[in-house]
Amino acid sequence: MLATKKQPEPEQPAPATKARLQDGKMTTSLRIEPDLLAELKVLAVQKRVRVNDVIIEAIRNHLAMQKAA
Repeated sequence: MLATKKQPEPEQPAPATKARLQDGKMTTSLRIEPDLLAELKVLAVQKRVRVNDVIIEAIRNHLAMQKAA
């Protein structure tokens, strides 16, 4: 009688999940008209920052003005 050796089960790879930074920021998406995005890109290049930075600055300025009113 032949002894059958049970083969070890192959290790299952861990699910590929991207590590999220715990920096207190939320990720969102915006739908922006192409001409508005083009203007934001020009402004970002002039300021030497990212478009995201220009948008955040505009939002903060708008909220500050609303608070002051």
